[in-house]
Amino acid sequence: MFANPSLRHPRLSVLLLAAALVAVPGCKKKGKKGSSAPGQTQEDIEAKVGAAKKVAKAASLVDLANKDLQSGRYVSATKRAHEALEADPADADAYAVLGAARWRAGDYVGSTDAYRKGVELNPKNFGAVLGLARNLQAGGQHKEAADLQDVLIAEDKEQVDPRLAKFWSYYSLGDADNAVAQLDEIFKRLPAEDPSLPLIQAFAAFMRPLVGKGPFFVIDGATGSSDANLAVSAGLKYSGATIGGEFGQVVFYEGREECLIDTAMAEALKLAPVGKFKPIDSENEENIVLIPEIKFGDLKLKNVPAIVRSLESFANIGEKPAVMLGRQAMQAIGSISFDFPKHVLTITKDAPTASPEGAVELPFVLLTVHAFHWPAVPIKLNGSDYTFYVYLGGLYPSGLSVAKKSYLKSGYLPRVVENPEDPDNGIKMQLIEKVALGDRTIPAIGAHVLVKTPADPGLGNALSSTGFELGGYLNNALLANWKVTYSLSKGRVYIDTDG
Repeated sequence: MFANPSLRHPRLSVLLLAAALVAVPGCKKKGKKGSSAPGQTQEDIEAKVGAAKKVAKAASLVDLANKDLQSGRYVSATKRAHEALEADPADADAYAVLGAARWRAGDYVGSTDAYRKGVELNPKNFGAVLGLARNLQAGGQHKEAADLQDVLIAEDKEQVDPRLAKFWSYYSLGDADNAVAQLDEIFKRLPAEDPSLPLIQAFAAFMRPLVGKGPFFVIDGATGSSDANLAVSAGLKYSGATIGGEFGQVVFYEGREECLIDTAMAEALKLAPVGKFKPIDSENEENIVLIPEIKFGDLKLKNVPAIVRSLESFANIGEKPAVMLGRQAMQAIGSISFDFPKHVLTITKDAPTASPEGAVELPFVLLTVHAFHWPAVPIKLNGSDYTFYVYLGGLYPSGLSVAKKSYLKSGYLPRVVENPEDPDNGIKMQLIEKVALGDRTIPAIGAHVLVKTPADPGLGNALSSTGFELGGYLNNALLANWKVTYSLSKGRVYIDTDG
């Protein structure tokens, strides 16, 4: 977890430089052709003064935009950032603020583009580098996010935030050796009163016993298949697999980082603990083990770190699962395809190089607080130009659930959402004529409009925790009719709506 990627330092040096240049004409010393210094004409000086004024104006606007962001006024921050760029198109700080404002508005692509432009203009821009890293991590590009920090660390070895960015990337990749190397540097510099310290300590306790025992999540085989199932009301995707020689159900859950193995399965396999720690989501210390292999048809996932605990609470899939694969494992797999209508799972070692035949490709974003992730994809309604992100795999019984704000921004009139059928939960029943997933249009989807503010606790928690505004849910009731292929390492999901 690192600081909100906006400005970190006042830009007094820019303003002082501008003031110095503006003062030049008041101290004229005649040179050639009436210039105030040898080789300079009055026109040269006036041009420098004009440029300095533009830089000063941009600096002032960026500072105001940053204050808007700190107060939650992202619309105003966006406007000021654009005005700053009109004054000075090379202002990396303006792009950093614009990236933060677009993130808050739920515009992942716009945010990423702004941060990347800021980094191109100034690879040492603190806000742009950290902001871009956060976005890259959300899109599964962890190596690039980690490498991006090297410039900041070289500039100031005492900075904690760039090292934290590297640590979170290594953690998501299951790279214990590099993660712990960063931890040793972080704990030298992180203040004892830092509120993120308990979280980092918990994740550190999971990584330390794994040092020297990798590589992890090794894939043996090109492709494998099994059965594919979806517990619609629980939001759990699962399949049968052979785990260290024992058959069991495996849940695929990108909402958490680590893998879990049920206590009974760990005992049956006689897995010796490699360490013990207290997770942030448990009151008790739990063992860490290495699952030798998980076999899906002809493909094996080998040397899988996992936390040992009872998985009885996930028995709503029909039986108690043996293993839950989190983001660390899913990130290592090239693609995981669930053909829900045909109940077929296909796993590949390599990520797709293009959309599978019949499927539409969408950005797949994992918003994170490290302890939990919100998977999200972009949609549009009824031919509107307004794009917003929705949680992929919601639990509402409708196909789609849309926050009132996103619904109205898509061109609907306020009176349409008056008198909700379920006033206690703030739900208005509607039929959405068209839902666009990329260039694919899905006709006639039954929907809930969530008329409260926040729309519901889940969307409220996503916004307050990640600063990114989700506009609703694409629910499992609809996904159950589709073939959905996840490629976390590419930050993509491929959806075949014909199943």
